[in-house]
Amino acid sequence: MCLFCVNFMCFYTASQWIPSGLIAVVFSTSTLWNALNARVFFRQKIAGNVMAGGAMGLFGLACLFWPELSGHSASRETLIGLGLALLGTLCFSAGNMLSSLQQKAGLRPLTTNAWGMFYGATILGLYCLLSGTPFTFEWNTRYVGSLLFLVIPGSVIAFTAYLTLVGRMGPERAAYCTVLFPIVALNISTWVEDYQWTPAALLGLVLVMAGNVLVFRKTRPVAVVVGGKLA
Repeated sequence: MCLFCVNFMCFYTASQWIPSGLIAVVFSTSTLWNALNARVFFRQKIAGNVMAGGAMGLFGLACLFWPELSGHSASRETLIGLGLALLGTLCFSAGNMLSSLQQKAGLRPLTTNAWGMFYGATILGLYCLLSGTPFTFEWNTRYVGSLLFLVIPGSVIAFTAYLTLVGRMGPERAAYCTVLFPIVALNISTWVEDYQWTPAALLGLVLVMAGNVLVFRKTRPVAVVVGGKLA
């Protein structure tokens, strides 16, 4: 429910109140929330390079989406949208923690994802029925093709690969992917939609890449002197 239901409801509803760029910036805090939650629930030490890299990536995304953010005035609707985006991010982080526990128990991400998507789709379907949201489908190549892309590479493969990283690298490092998602999207937009890179956007790109280096940099063990000898 955390990864395939509640967070989607929060993000899609938040998009009615705030721009997608602001949602991307809020979602990029997953790195920080995963590090904090891993500390609270698993007693894992918070790595300084992960927190610093996550913060750098967050500022980088803010630079990338600054034109969109600066043109959106603060209001009650904005606060509601921010609250929903933050709630969706916290649900996503909780799902990361649960997946980490499941993988430690020997469960495979592909199996848990299948059940999670089934439960999530069922609950979202019931929500749409109760809220009166209409179900629409277009029988054309563009619609069906984009739907298949969203379902297979964008959901089944992407979530399985991501949660595998959660199990192997830890939730805090794997979550830095949420910072890289908008970068990939903007690069595709450069070729497909003629996106124009501004100085602020280029600065943001540099900050995100620098944050990426920090997050995935391996820390060297510190030598301890015991009785005049290195331990």
